[in-house]
Order: sequence, then C-alpha cells, then structure tokens
Amino acid sequence: MMNVEINDPWFESVYKSEFNASPTKFLETFKTLLSEQHRREKKIVSLLKKYSEAKISVGKIAENLTIDRDGVLELMQKHDIYLVDYDFEEDEKTWL
Repeated sequence: MMNVEINDPWFESVYKSEFNASPTKFLETFKTLLSEQHRREKKIVSLLKKYSEAKISVGKIAENLTIDRDGVLELMQKHDIYLVDYDFEEDEKTWL
C-alpha cells in the first residue's frame, strides 16, 4: 500500500473530498492530466509547425485550440515562432 503525506491544509481537503484519500485514484487522475497535457502540447507543436510552413493561419490555430488570437501569439512567442504579417494586396498589384 502507498502512503501519501500532505502538509498543505487546502491540498489535504481536496485530496480527501475529491479522491476519498485514495492514492490510487489520485495518481490515476494525475496520470490522466499529464497525458492530456502531453497530447495538447503535441497538438500545439503540430499546429505551429503548419503555421511556419504557411499551411494554417493564426485564426485557425486559435479555432483548433479553442483559445483567442492573443493566446496563440503567446504560444508562438513561447515556441520562438514569429508572426508573419503578409500583405497580399501588394502581391495582387504585381500580378495584375
């Protein structure tokens, strides 16, 4: 059997009320949360790679992650990816 020592009153109350003081239930939940976080991070990296390859827009990334544009810009900054502000109107003038 596993023992969990908790020295924080708030955390202890959550542990008792949400997990019935069960180390197994707590660890299973924790593992699930880490797995979900890992999947989300992989999704973020994949979407940012597509952006870098000009295959997806900032708006589509926001839509896929259900966050706002500022959230996407923060993720881009965290991953050292820079916003490309491309003016298609300038290109249209040279095409016509």
